Amino acid sequence: AIPIYGNGIQHWVSSIVQVGRSDGPISSMRNPDRSSSSRRQTIRSSSNRTRAPFVLRIGSTCIIALFIHLVLFCFLLLLLPSLDREDAPGIHLEQVRVIPTTGTSADGVGMPGPNAAAAADISGEKPTIAYAISVTSCGGREEGITDGTAVLAYSIRRQKSQGSKYNSKLYAFVHPAAEKCSSPLIDMGYDVQIRETPINATEIKGEFLRRTIQVRGCCQEKELLKLYSYALSEPVAVHLDVDALILKPLDSLFDAIIDGVESSPLDTKDMELHGNSSLPGQVDAFFTRDYNLSAKGKLAGMQGGFLVVRPSMKVFEEYRRIVLEGKHYRGSGWDRKGHGGYYGAQQIQGLVAHYYDFVRPGTAIELNRCVYNAMIDAPRNRQGLCRNGERECEDCRAEKVENIMSAHFTLCQKPWHCTNHRSYPRLCESLHREWFRARKDLEIESGTFVEQKGEHNPKIFLGYCKSHMRGYIPIKVKRQH
Repeated sequence: AIPIYGNGIQHWVSSIVQVGRSDGPISSMRNPDRSSSSRRQTIRSSSNRTRAPFVLRIGSTCIIALFIHLVLFCFLLLLLPSLDREDAPGIHLEQVRVIPTTGTSADGVGMPGPNAAAAADISGEKPTIAYAISVTSCGGREEGITDGTAVLAYSIRRQKSQGSKYNSKLYAFVHPAAEKCSSPLIDMGYDVQIRETPINATEIKGEFLRRTIQVRGCCQEKELLKLYSYALSEPVAVHLDVDALILKPLDSLFDAIIDGVESSPLDTKDMELHGNSSLPGQVDAFFTRDYNLSAKGKLAGMQGGFLVVRPSMKVFEEYRRIVLEGKHYRGSGWDRKGHGGYYGAQQIQGLVAHYYDFVRPGTAIELNRCVYNAMIDAPRNRQGLCRNGERECEDCRAEKVENIMSAHFTLCQKPWHCTNHRSYPRLCESLHREWFRARKDLEIESGTFVEQKGEHNPKIFLGYCKSHMRGYIPIKVKRQH
């Protein structure tokens, strides 16, 4: 708008100056062909009009000066809001449409204000932690969107009663393709945000990535919705899959990001410190790796169902740039550094691992997958070698349930599948029981509990399963406030 405005103002100012100069003595001196009678007329009228051209010239100069100051002032007003954050590039708000819920912030976009953490520090309270999920489609069993998200939300909120110092805020990043099935999330207390993917896959420069990201992985390019966790304004954001469960407060992770590793009670046994790797001075992310999907001698991607980050629009835009550049190659992966050739390498699993391994190395911590995001996977491959590349490796199947901080129901199967546990580790039974206990507590708290009489393994499923696979009794969700 400024060039258009500029030309208009310039023309307007020029006209004023020309009006000021048209009859004045200076314009007469510059025109030698003017008649003597005209000059005499000018001299005779000079007693009445001598000051007029001078005043007009001064007036036009003042107008120009005022206009320049006004433009500079407006420019500063536009610039100042982006100067107090490192995330100046900003999220593309035209890609976001928010369905407000109870508790929506005053700015109308479903996000806390950027000074929320600072306000908490001033009051002496711990800041609020953001918890996010992503919904990419309405396919699959409905229980994943209803019961899975309801029990997950309850397990997040109950951390406070378990001794957590932090409050929580729930977000749901919903692709437009899943909008029609997202309304239950509002009743569960999620701020539902209808979002397009952070990138347009057709604009990816690299041909291999442009083609494969749209057909591979669980959710194709729509899985990149998870990157919006970096665009939240809380000091820490946790992104979880809907088939996850929080068993104990995650405060030690939040303390490490907000106050520094030295201020956190996080123990080295909770981390995967490979070789001579040391703790970073500043922790920007926590995640676990999925060694089940990596080939022998290959790099392992991060496990896409659990990601704890320090939000930053600068990082968000870096991810977008990396994907749009499209330097992902068959087998060798991103920038030919090795994160490729496994499931999800084109999406979050490979992208996040590549980012913290090579783009910003030394800023993230890999957590012990037996304790965080526990999937109860076997530690060794068929040749008897540790999947994580170490000489010795911990067997997550032997972990005690009371030591697990969070679980992810992948290998153990979803709780609402009412699985037969004959071919699964015993720990899967214990984790399924924990999920159904959380469901029961949620129903009691919300006043919707009704004793169920399902006969399929009632000691584990607490009466909520009538039979294997299709015998699950759905939950009744009461609106959360």
